[in-house]
Parts: sequence; C-alpha cells; structure tokens
Amino acid sequence: MTVTAIFEEGEYLPEYGTLVVRDRYAADGLEPLDNELLGELATEALSGTVATAGDGWVHGKAGDPFQAVRLEAHDAPAPIVLEDWEDVVESPFRSRSGRVALGFLTGGEGPESLELGGRGMFRVRVSRRTAADGEEGDVWLVQFWPSDSRELPRWVRRTRPAISAPGSGWQEVLGYSVMSAAWTAAGYVPPRSGTWLDDPLFEPLPDEAVCAQLGVPRPEKNRDAVALLVAAGVLVADGDGHRLAEHPPFAAERLDLPDALAARVTDAADRTRYTWAAADLTSVAAWGDPAPLDDLAERLLLEPGDVPGLLAHAAATGLVHRVEGGIAALPRRKPESSVVAVPMTLPTRAENPATFEGAPPRAGVVGGNGDVVVWRIGGPVVLGHVPDQYRYRAYETLTGIAVSTSGGPGMLVRWDGIAERLPADLGVHPVRSADGRFLAGVEVHVGRRSWDQPHLVDVTTGEVASLPRADGLTRRALAVVDGALYYSEGIDVRSRTFRWRPGADPEPLAPGLWQVDPLSGAALERSPDGVFRHGPDGVRRPVPTDRQYELAPGGERLYAFQYAPPSVWLLDDGGPDEHPLPEGCDTSTAIPAAPFWETPSTLVFHHERGGGTRLVRWHLEAGRFDHFDLPALTGYRPFAVRPILRAVSH
Repeated sequence: MTVTAIFEEGEYLPEYGTLVVRDRYAADGLEPLDNELLGELATEALSGTVATAGDGWVHGKAGDPFQAVRLEAHDAPAPIVLEDWEDVVESPFRSRSGRVALGFLTGGEGPESLELGGRGMFRVRVSRRTAADGEEGDVWLVQFWPSDSRELPRWVRRTRPAISAPGSGWQEVLGYSVMSAAWTAAGYVPPRSGTWLDDPLFEPLPDEAVCAQLGVPRPEKNRDAVALLVAAGVLVADGDGHRLAEHPPFAAERLDLPDALAARVTDAADRTRYTWAAADLTSVAAWGDPAPLDDLAERLLLEPGDVPGLLAHAAATGLVHRVEGGIAALPRRKPESSVVAVPMTLPTRAENPATFEGAPPRAGVVGGNGDVVVWRIGGPVVLGHVPDQYRYRAYETLTGIAVSTSGGPGMLVRWDGIAERLPADLGVHPVRSADGRFLAGVEVHVGRRSWDQPHLVDVTTGEVASLPRADGLTRRALAVVDGALYYSEGIDVRSRTFRWRPGADPEPLAPGLWQVDPLSGAALERSPDGVFRHGPDGVRRPVPTDRQYELAPGGERLYAFQYAPPSVWLLDDGGPDEHPLPEGCDTSTAIPAAPFWETPSTLVFHHERGGGTRLVRWHLEAGRFDHFDLPALTGYRPFAVRPILRAVSH
C-alpha cells in the first residue's frame, strides 16, 4: 500500500457550506456512466451528513468557515485510524480523467490537481473532525484508491447524530418578523438603535388566535414581540436582557393549531430531522439503482427505529421511491416557471446618435481565449497568450500589455510576444501610472488569518516595492501619480488615505478619498457632509450627489452613466448635461467590459452586436461617434486593453 500523490489546502473556503472535490475535465476522458442519477446535482439531495460521491464529484457537508483539506491518492485500500476522526464514510467514485481538484459548488476548480494514477472506478473515503482550538471549520481527509467493486456507500463512524432533533415549530407559527425579534433580543445580531423596542413589526403578523392562546395581545411593536416570545417559552428573561431557551417547548404541544398550520409545522419538523440523512439515503439508492432495504440501518449507522420515518420523508420529498427489490433515486424535478410577463415601457429617447466606421482599438484587445490581439500595419496580429484563467482587466504599459487574472500574479505580454508572470500579485483591481511605467495593486490573502499587502511595480526594471503586510482586507489602491502610490484603508467616508513613495513613510491625506486621477492628481472625496472634488489646482469644491460621478482623466470634468436609455452625464464648469449614446452601448462598470477612456477626451463602450463585439468610440470634443467591429479571431466577448493616457492639447 503506497500513497502515490498528496494535495493539501489549509484554507479552503466552501461555497454554500459544501466542500467540493471534482474530476478534472479531459477532452479524451471517459464517457459518463449510464446511470444518470450519479451525475453531479442529478438529484435533489444535498451533501449528506458527512459526504456523498458520484460520477466525477464528491460533496461534503462543511459549513461556511475555512476548512483544512488533504487529498490523497493510494494504489490500494488506504489505511486509517478511525479513532482520529469524528465521522467517516466510504463510497464508490468514478474519475473520467484520472485527476481531481478542489472545486466550488457553482462551478470551476482550483489550479492544483491530484493525480489518481488512472481512470475509472475508485473507492473514496471521506473523514472529518473538528479543527483544533483557535482554528475555525473542520479538518478533512479525502482518500482515493482503485476499486472495481461498486459496493454501496457505507458510513463507517459517526459521533454526531444523523437524525437531528425536530424543530420547535415557532418559526412557522409566529413568523419571521417575530422570530427575528428573538434573535435580536438575545444578542445574536448586531445591536439595534436605542428605540428598537418601539419600532413597528413588519408584516405579516402572527395569527390573533395563536396570541390569545398564549395570553398576549397580537404584537404591533418589537416590545410586544418580545413579550409574546417569553410567553411562548422561546425567550427567557436573563437579568436586564433575554436569552434563547435551550429547549423551547414544541408549538404543536402548547397550542391548538388549525389543520393547515399544524401540517406546516409537521413538515418543517421533518425537514429539520431528516434532510441530511435523506441525502445519505439517496446516495445509497442512486448507486444501488435500486438498493436493498434490509441493511439500511447498519449501512447508514442509524437506529433501526429511525429508518421508517427517514424512508417516508425521502419518498414524500421526491428523493426516492419504492421499486421491486428496494428503493431507487429520483431525478431532480424541473422547476415550474412562475415568471409572469409584464409589459415594459421604456423611456422615449430624445435621439439615437449615428455612428461612423472608425479605427481599431488603440492598444488592442484580450480575446475570449486569452489571446492578446494588437493592430499592426496590415491588420490584427496575436501578440501573445494569457493562460486559461479568468481575466479581469488589461493595461498598456511601456514594456507590453499587462493583464490581471485570477489565481495569483497577472501576466505581462511583452512587445516581443514573450508572456511572463508579473513579479508581484496586484490583485484584480490594479492601477497604472499615466505614463505606463508603474503598476500597483493590493495582494490579498483570504483565509483563517487574512492579510493584504500593497505593491508598486516598475515594469521597465521589474523592481517591486512593497508596504508591510497588515491583518485584515482593508487597503485599496487608488492611483499611481508621479511614481507614488495613493491608497485607502477602507471603503467608507471616514477611511484613511495615504500617499506612499518607496523609501519614505506613507503620508496621510484627506480621509474618504475614493478616486484619484493619475494624470493630474485630482481626487474625489466622500465625506459625511457630501462629495467633494479636490481639483488639480488644490481647491476643494462640492459635487452634486444626484448621480455617482467620477473623475474623467485630467481632473477637470466629472461624468456618470445612465443605463436606460444609455447616456452619459457630464459635469464641468456649468450644470450637468445629458449626452445620449447609441442604442446597445454597455454602460455597466462591471469589469472586464466596462467603459474606458482611450484618451482624456475619448470614451469607449463595448456593444454586443449580432454575436460579435463592436467598440463604440465617443469623441467628446467633436461630439461624434464611430464604431469598430472586432474580428472573429478575438473570440467570444473580448475586452479592450486600456491604453496609456497621454495628455492632449485642446
């Protein structure tokens, strides 16, 4: 027995409380299993009490905190010391590619893979225990070894009950508004205002007959809700405050409920008791197709008396059904559409400006496949390629095209076509000096001990200057002006802002700076008193707050976008003026296809048109629009490279 490969991740953050190990895609991989019920998310079952597995996937019940995960590949059944783990389950698993990686429930995997040593059928064992004191989440060991046997999943060890205690039913009886008052009064949410007790309750309010049985009037304010909760036994007086009752009475035992409400309480109690164990049962049923009933208690590590109720719940909720020879899993039901078409009347446009054929993008584009395309004499050419990661933004620099990507430092595609990693991780929102010499950004580490660290990179020399790491995730790069990095510590109106030049201490600036113009050093400030512009002349002037204005390059002009109909509002020395855009211009500021300034007086928009991408360029001084349709070689949804901003004369 040999461990053939190991992968460890000490700070895995699951999505929706689900640990995901997913088979890597391979173009020449095996075909899916004939049993479609073993596909990922093929049934409506969750991840189970510990974990479940199928054709190319493993899901574990992880919760929201960071998790420590170790993946192991073995060439034979893997050893384990059961006493070291709180919960252990084994299941068949099939790999189409022969390699797996940690992934995310909504799709995608991490950059590192575990090589399994082959394709086909495996046995996977998932073991879980609570992390050590001072560490959040759980510790996981996921072990794979080849196995032609399709022995059904088996739960080997449990220290936590598979069947949960039923809910008390008060949520269904009293409603969310009243129950939220319980959580607030007991201190489970941030403190409310001093007048919170006298604030009115949100609708719907609990039934008046229910309140009468508890001897309390129907509540109208939070104060009344607290009294009702005490009468119900949900809250207990504790000194000057309240705490949640450790074992509140069951609503159905305290009250004479109408039939419909009693049925809702029963359904909710069953969901609380059986949901996670029903996922275990569904996994067994899917692999058995059908699975026998005679050994379910032993296989699931349940008390025999719990099996009938579990089977009834799983059948009632559409997870399994009885067939000859046992139980079979049911496929996920198609959702019933509840969308009602509502006619919409959009505002009538004052005008729809015409566009004329124009020039290609000045600095090129990043194609959908990661190719960096630039225009040379004779047409577009592929300058280089950025690996297959998510690409956020691209900037022209003095030495090439810099592309910010997911998964660590971005890429620099040099003018000679050589692609290389940037010497520092600048995050997904880097900033660039107006002359294209410097890039800056904040490296972030999200984990049990999160930290961030700003970096300033001179692309002409490759030199990196860095501020010390700091706990938390508060710093944000604003701009690079004359070789100095402007950054903030936070995002609210009181956030501290600094100017830092390598070799010197950070210099405090006005608090609340939100944007700094790299051409002029002008800045926008958000303060408790409003929004202000610090102009290139150093004068602080108020800015209207009717729209989300930003600084245009040069710092003299402010602009804001309007979605429907698409328009740009400009604000300079006079009042704001609306300028209609051609229909279809995308004014969303979400990267990567956000509008950008090609020059200090030229604004460029992306426009999806007929399956391709058109760039629409607005020349502010001339008041005209032109367009350029990107060629097919740029692929699906390319985005433009932001060119070096050079000041222009007017």
